[in-house]
Amino acid sequence: MIQRKQTLYLLAAIVMTVICLCMQIGSFQVDGLGIGVARVYNLWYTAFGKHFFDTWPLMAILLPTTVIGTYAIFLYRNRKIQAMFCLFNVLLIIGWYVCYFVVSQTVGDKSWGVVSFRPSWPAAFPAVSLILYLMARHAILADEKLVRSMDRIR
Repeated sequence: MIQRKQTLYLLAAIVMTVICLCMQIGSFQVDGLGIGVARVYNLWYTAFGKHFFDTWPLMAILLPTTVIGTYAIFLYRNRKIQAMFCLFNVLLIIGWYVCYFVVSQTVGDKSWGVVSFRPSWPAAFPAVSLILYLMARHAILADEKLVRSMDRIR
């Protein structure tokens, strides 16, 4: 049922997550010089022309949120499970930010010298999708409340 507003929220959250999966989410730069040493993506980071797959947990956390969100769209008849999947996606996105912080502090070669991590703007897309999942969950629970009140009137 695409005309329900929670379906549109879920669809927008999925789009934001997929955009974040495809774009650069940060970079390592040499302090003081502003020279980029490595570009960080969800699955790998690129340094000096080589790919290092130390950031794979970011992809492993964010990819299931797209699958679960897509599945939740088609669960419009079972609103309780749909709301539960939205809450589970919120928890996964919070876990992604925790992992993102850990990766920003630990990933990187010490031979690069003194480097700092600079997040990119696509790293904010999971936060937007987190808000959209919360809005969808609120709309789903309101819809469930409305259906229950209509059943009580009959």
